[in-house]
Amino acid sequence: MTIIHNVYIIVLIIGIFGALIGSFANVVIYRLPAGKNIAFPGSSCPNCGHKIKPWENIPVISWLFLRAKCSSCKTSISFRYPFIEILMAVGFMLLALRWPVEIYGFTVVPLLVIYAMLVIMSLIDFDHLYLPDSLTLPAIFIAIGAAAYYQPDAGLPNLAQAAIGSAIAAGIIALINRLGSLIVRRMADTKERLWPIGMDQVNIAFVFGALGGWIWGLGFALLSVIVNLIARKPIRLAEKYMYLLWFVAIAISATNLIVGPVESLAGTFIAAGIVAIAGSFYWWFHEIFTGIAEDEDFEEPVAMGFGDVKLAAILGAILGWQSMLVALFLAFIIGAVVGVTVKLMGGSRIIPFGPPLVLGALVALFYGSQIINWYLGLLT
Repeated sequence: MTIIHNVYIIVLIIGIFGALIGSFANVVIYRLPAGKNIAFPGSSCPNCGHKIKPWENIPVISWLFLRAKCSSCKTSISFRYPFIEILMAVGFMLLALRWPVEIYGFTVVPLLVIYAMLVIMSLIDFDHLYLPDSLTLPAIFIAIGAAAYYQPDAGLPNLAQAAIGSAIAAGIIALINRLGSLIVRRMADTKERLWPIGMDQVNIAFVFGALGGWIWGLGFALLSVIVNLIARKPIRLAEKYMYLLWFVAIAISATNLIVGPVESLAGTFIAAGIVAIAGSFYWWFHEIFTGIAEDEDFEEPVAMGFGDVKLAAILGAILGWQSMLVALFLAFIIGAVVGVTVKLMGGSRIIPFGPPLVLGALVALFYGSQIINWYLGLLT
C-alpha cells in the first residue's frame, strides 16, 4: 500500500511539472516560428503589453482565477493556453504511470522530454504547416541515444533497434514524399538541385538499397556525394527514371539474384532513411554556420513535407520499426477521418500530417504490442 501511495505521489509531482512545461511550451509554440527569443523578454499580453506577473502565470489556475481575461485590458485569453498545459500534464502522468520510477528508474525521463517536444512540434505544424529543424533534429539524437539507458524489461527498443527503427521510419515517409510528389507533379522532375547532398542521394539509396541491401544503398549514395564534390555540381538522373529503376530493383529481389525481397525492402528503407537524416543534419549545420538555408527559390507541389520524414525518424526511434508500422497505419486513418470531416463541414484548411502521426505514435507507444498481437491472431 505504501509503494502504491508513493507511486501516485510521484505521478502527481510529475504531472505538476508537466503543467509547468506546458506553460513554457505555449511560449515556444508562439515565439519559435516568429524567430523570437524563447527565453527573453518575459511573457506579456499581446494586446496591451502588460507584463505577466508570476501569480498570473500559474498553469490552468491563473487562467481560471483571471476568468480567461487579461488583468489589465480584459482581453480574452484563449482556452488553448490551459489546454496545452493540461495536455502536457496528462501526458506526463500517463507516461509516469506506464513506466513508474520505482520499477524502471529514469527510463521515463527521456520519454517525458520527447513527449514535450512532440507536443510543441505538433502544434507548430498545425499552426504553420512546418516542423522546425531546431526541434526535430535534436529530438532524433535524443530519441536514439535514450535507448541506451532504458531498462531491459521496459518494453522499449534497445540502441540498435532504435537506430534501425528511426532509419526505416524516415525511409518509409521519404518514399511517400518522393513518389507522392512525382504523382502530384504528373511525373515532372523536381526542381530541387541541392549540392552536394539532397534528395538525389536519397533516391540513389532507395535504388541500390533495394538492389543489394542497405550497405549498397549507403555506399552508392556516398559515391554520389563524392562525384558531386569533384564535379562541383549535382550529377543526377531525373526522378521518374530513378524510381523506374527502383521498381526494377524491387522486382529483381523476387528472384533472390542478389538479395531477397525482405532484405531488399529493409535495405531500401534503411539506406534511404539514413541518407535523409544525414542530409537533414548537414543542411541544418550548414544554415547555422553560414546563415544560408537549404531552401532554393522555387515552389513545387509536394505530397508531404520533408519535416514529416524527420518527425518519423524520432517516432521510429522510440517505437522500433514494428510498432512504427502500427503508428503509420493509425496516422493515415486519423488523418483521413479528420480530412473528410473538415471537408464535410465546408472547411478548406490543409491538415498537416504531423499531429496525426504523433497521435498514432502515442497510441502505438502504449498499445503497439497488443495491436500487433491482435492482428497476428487474426491472421492465424
